[in-house]
Amino acid sequence: MVETTRDVPISPVDAASFLLGVHVQPYLVTIAGLLSPGGFVDRDGRPDLARLHGTLAAHIAKEPLLRQRPIMRKGSWWWTDNDIDVDLHVSLDERGPTEPDFEAICSRLVMRPLDPSRPLWHIAVVPAARPGQCGIVIRVHHAVLDGSRASELFERLFTSAPSTEQLRTGTSPRTKIRPILELRDQKKASPWDLLRFRMGTFLHRPIRSRALLGTIGPTRSISSVNVGTSLIERGAQKAGGTLNDAYLVAAGAGLRYILENCGEHISKSIAVSVPVAVTAIGDARNAVGFMIIDLPLRETDQERAVTIVAKQTAEAKPSARAAGTTFRSPRMAGIFDRLAKRQHMIGAVVSNVHGPSGPLTLDGAALVELWPLGPLAGNVRVGFTAASYNDRFWIGIQTDAEHLLPAHRIAQAVERTLNEIARTAT
Repeated sequence: MVETTRDVPISPVDAASFLLGVHVQPYLVTIAGLLSPGGFVDRDGRPDLARLHGTLAAHIAKEPLLRQRPIMRKGSWWWTDNDIDVDLHVSLDERGPTEPDFEAICSRLVMRPLDPSRPLWHIAVVPAARPGQCGIVIRVHHAVLDGSRASELFERLFTSAPSTEQLRTGTSPRTKIRPILELRDQKKASPWDLLRFRMGTFLHRPIRSRALLGTIGPTRSISSVNVGTSLIERGAQKAGGTLNDAYLVAAGAGLRYILENCGEHISKSIAVSVPVAVTAIGDARNAVGFMIIDLPLRETDQERAVTIVAKQTAEAKPSARAAGTTFRSPRMAGIFDRLAKRQHMIGAVVSNVHGPSGPLTLDGAALVELWPLGPLAGNVRVGFTAASYNDRFWIGIQTDAEHLLPAHRIAQAVERTLNEIARTAT
């Protein structure tokens, strides 16, 4: 192939994404949501797809990331520009006969690979996903962008014309996206802190759970939780923590619920992997590191549990950020992927991407529910992914349906714990 000025090399950090989760689940950034009637959605929750195609075509024309597809040339990955056929990237997805709800459709879609001969993204629109509401599932390959950049992209796609009030006050319908797990302060990690962080990552007590870790099956169970943000934040702050610390405690409650229902031993704590935004390497589109946090499982005082977690995250975040991007090359990602299938360091991945603080619309249809979904990888059978949106905190929970109990039961345990933390604020 003759090189053109439209072809650009794919960063080794981004190319690493092509080797992650290949045999477990497509390595995608996924946002699921529900749209209320308005614009292209009628009162029954059914969309006018042709109208939506026209709207999105205009947005996509301004998004270079959505017009590029990967190609391999002489052993290296490149992005090359493509003309976009919106009909192939934005399609209807009706509920199947064995799919009782919108979550079941999401469970199917997160396992569907993207076509590598086209740009690596797809939007599924689900008519009447719930009574009077239209579902939407946006999937983008991790090589294209990470969770923080995905939030910014999704907001641009959903941005509509200013309302009458916005025109009157001169405010903008667009809000600023905050990065994954932004730091409370600007504390810098010392060389000793960084060494201790890296050694501590590999010195955690092995996790022996046969429920949480093992071979991952081909089907998923998905559920979601949403709670008001302000009371959770106040409850967490009372304990010296943040909203994210409260979320981590609630995820721990979900893990405890799984262990209890499987008849397994409840240890004092369990280690989880928590993604952290880091400084990008060169022109890489992915800039995510991680820290290992021990979530308390036996602590019955939720305020005390938040304090325990908050102390860990405050100490670990500066070092995690200083350590930088986890996967810096395809070779490193390939080695990690093989090791991850047999690891006993972490019991789950618990991630959080802050979304827009204000309401969004897509061609006149308001986005009334939103939850992010991160892929399962390695041998970890449950994942929690959260986003802040419209004064609520939304958590997507995904499990290996073949080996774990339904996700909605875990969601109930998570929600109970968040409500308990909220009550400590009053």
